[in-house]
Parts: sequence; C-alpha cells; structure tokens
Amino acid sequence: MTPVRPLLAALTVALMVTPALAQTAAKPAKAAAQTPSAAQIQAQAQAQAAPHDPVADLLRSQGERYHRAPDSAQDPDELRRTQALNDEIVAQNDLAENEDRANAAAHAKAQAQYQAELETAEIERQRHEADLRTAAQAQADYERRMAEWRDTVAACGRGDRARCEAGRQSPN
Repeated sequence: MTPVRPLLAALTVALMVTPALAQTAAKPAKAAAQTPSAAQIQAQAQAQAAPHDPVADLLRSQGERYHRAPDSAQDPDELRRTQALNDEIVAQNDLAENEDRANAAAHAKAQAQYQAELETAEIERQRHEADLRTAAQAQADYERRMAEWRDTVAACGRGDRARCEAGRQSPN
C-alpha cells in the first residue's frame, strides 16, 4: 500500500507554496487569464465524475484516507486469502438469504393455514348460533302449543264442549 501521510504532507506543502509562486510569476495575458487551465478542467471533470459516497465522506471527515494499492503492488498470497474470505462471506450471505426466504415461505404458509382455520371457526360459530336460534324457536313453539293444549284440557274439565271438541288433536 502507498503511505498516505507523506503524500498528504507533500500535497499540503505544494498547495501552500502555489499561491506564493503565482504571485511572483509574470502576469499572463488577459485572454489567457480567462481561459481555465488544464488542472482546473481536470479537477472539474473529477468532481463531476466522482459519485457522492456518504460513507467515504464520513471517513474522510474523521481523518481516514484509504487508497487501494494496485494488484501488482500487493502480495498474491494475501489477495488469494482475501478472495477466499470474500467468497466464504458471499456463500454465508447466500445461505442466510435462502434461509430467510424459506422462513418467510413457511411463515406465509402457517399464516394462510391460521387464516383458513379462523374462517372455518367463524363459519362453525355462525352455524352454532343459527342452531341455537332454531332450537330456541322450536322450544318456544313447543311451549306455546303445550300451553294451548293445557288450556284446552282445562276447558274440557270445566265442560266447555266447543273448545274441547276443537282441541282433540294431540299436542305433538
């Protein structure tokens, strides 16, 4: 890797000296002063081409400077180990993602089964309530007919022949 601190120190000195040199240099022609220099054009192109990376900006603001050395300057064994570790991490991430998908599918299946059971239980509850209403109505009808039959029997006992003859049918 390239040492960063000496490079930064040299760059800082160069930036500090540049204004002094510019003041002592001969005054350029008016047309040349209005034309941007090649360095300015290159700086603008780099600023426009470089994507905004908030993580890199944060690291730079904390004093971090990472510059990847070219592959030719790196240890081939270290590159192989790094690639092997990266491959292992990718495999673990793929495995975790597959497990997450399987868990999500199992959860969706269990949730669908639960929803179906809820719907079945609701249908059974409604059926039970309808049966209770039917039974209550049947009981009320039975009690009404029994009361009418008892009234008819009592009328017969008192000698009310018309009502006694009209109620000769069985209560059921």
